[in-house]
Amino acid sequence: MSSILTRAMLFIMIIVIGYGLKKIGVFKKEDFGVVSKIVLNLTLPCAIIVNFSNLVFEKSLISMIGIGFACTVILAIAGYFLAAGSGNGEKSFNMINLAGYNIGCFTIPFAQAFLGPAGIVAICLFDSGNSIMSAGGTYAATSLVNKEHNADKIKTGAILKKLISSPPLMCYLVMLMLALSDQKLPAPILDLAGIIGGANAFLAMFMIGIGFKLDLNRTQMVKSAQIIITRYVITVIFAVVLYHALPFDIEIRKAVVLAVFSPIAAVSTAYTEKSGGDTGLSSTINSLCILISLFFVSAILVLM
Repeated sequence: MSSILTRAMLFIMIIVIGYGLKKIGVFKKEDFGVVSKIVLNLTLPCAIIVNFSNLVFEKSLISMIGIGFACTVILAIAGYFLAAGSGNGEKSFNMINLAGYNIGCFTIPFAQAFLGPAGIVAICLFDSGNSIMSAGGTYAATSLVNKEHNADKIKTGAILKKLISSPPLMCYLVMLMLALSDQKLPAPILDLAGIIGGANAFLAMFMIGIGFKLDLNRTQMVKSAQIIITRYVITVIFAVVLYHALPFDIEIRKAVVLAVFSPIAAVSTAYTEKSGGDTGLSSTINSLCILISLFFVSAILVLM
């Protein structure tokens, strides 16, 4: 237990260091984009490659893709009904900022430190289902709801292009196909991926620190509380049901619980801007969810 707490505190310290260096001017908020590009295009895909390559693949784990997709859809629907009686803009905002999971940059680094290959791959498969919605699917749905802001953007091709251009999602799909066909990547590629992927945990946590932002006023506090409480009440239900209902080993079920307690997808603020929503409020909700998920994930690792 002490080693788990120590490792979790080290991750939190990396976030604090990133935030502190931004506050004293060593890094700027614009640097978040640079670090996120490195994580999403290099270190995270390489971490996925390494984790998949170390696994004796169980085909039954493919169900995790559907579970990740379903959880994200349910959260989006909950966001829509949370704004019942409000305008389409409010419904759109809730759907984007209540649904989706930041698994690649938040949960996978924790999983790398505390779970075996099977648990990590279960989280990766969950994230591949989540990514279908988080990388464009939820925004497409909100575009249909909030037509006044998005009438010119509802294009299937554009959404598909967004999904295809997501390196983590494509990496998931390629490694899944290789695993299903019992194929392995050449050793030099795996060695290179190991070196690059080894930096994923540090860079992902450091990136969260640089991007962390809280800007609360009374209105934002009320709205943030509504969305966050709704999300985590549903999350607790997901965790209890999936942990007790899934026919997998404890490591897999623990991995799924970690996945559903991930914070809101990092891209939610960008999609909020595209849909004409309040990006400041979106950033605040995202940052608060990081703090809450840090608490829950650390507690889960200690108690389970």
